[in-house]
Amino acid sequence: MNVLQHARRSERALLLAVSAGVALTACGVTATEDAAKGPDTGAAISIDTIAVDQKAQAELPDAIKKSGTLKVASELDWPPFSYKDDSGQTTGIDVLMIQAIGKKLGLKTNIANLGADTIIPSVQNGRYHVAVSQLVTTPERLQAVNFVVYIQNTLGILQHKDYSPKVTPADMCGKTFLGTQGTGPLDFTRQYSEKECAGKGKPKMTIHVFDKSAATILAVGTKRGVFLTNRAVGEYVAATSKNGLVMGRETIPGSRTLSGIAYSKKQPEVGKAVQAALLSLMNDGTYQKILEKWKVTDQALKTSEIRNETGS
Repeated sequence: MNVLQHARRSERALLLAVSAGVALTACGVTATEDAAKGPDTGAAISIDTIAVDQKAQAELPDAIKKSGTLKVASELDWPPFSYKDDSGQTTGIDVLMIQAIGKKLGLKTNIANLGADTIIPSVQNGRYHVAVSQLVTTPERLQAVNFVVYIQNTLGILQHKDYSPKVTPADMCGKTFLGTQGTGPLDFTRQYSEKECAGKGKPKMTIHVFDKSAATILAVGTKRGVFLTNRAVGEYVAATSKNGLVMGRETIPGSRTLSGIAYSKKQPEVGKAVQAALLSLMNDGTYQKILEKWKVTDQALKTSEIRNETGS
């Protein structure tokens, strides 16, 4: 086998390992059993013991009540929020949260794994009742769907420890950044490049976009650029990979955002029901336990709100 063939085979193997390898273990290094669990060291949470909240359930449209199922769109390669573990089981903060909401509503939860750029349209066109996949409530998305806000986020920089020159929040203009199509961090990266770089007479960022998060992480591991990502995601990826990925401790100024559970503007009852169920989870402590399980309690909200195109 010549060098080029070996390189191509290695790249395919790495990408497969990132895509299907357990919890997004970047660049094909298979994690040990303990490492594959990553920051998830919290106690097990029994979703099955959650009781129905009748007030929340009463908000549901009759058709969904009769179906007995909450149809959910997601993207299952964003640990620690929504992903498949080493046994192939769907798990994560978002997964447990929406399953818990389903239980409060007396519904089974059916989660579909879609591409990032098809999640919002699939709710908008009614194929799925809701979507949850760390969806930042951007103005563009708020024109398409409404959201029940359930968590806050801040961004940081994920990069290889040997990436040079090192990128910091204070020195991002003119640097090479990577992003995943249809995601909030990519939107923020583009906006930052326009406003904070070009708008202030500094060189724009060079931005390379990938259609899947696995490919984005692979590119970070091969030092093609750095990645602005939710701090919890970056810390998880850095903890589960063994190829030198590191997540900076500094937060990107102005990057605080709110993520929500998306639902169709044509079905406001769904939003009311989901919000009522989420508030019930906050009141009984289940919400906090889910965040504690993945050690992201700093991203908790004290209450939930519904956001629409007016931003309120």
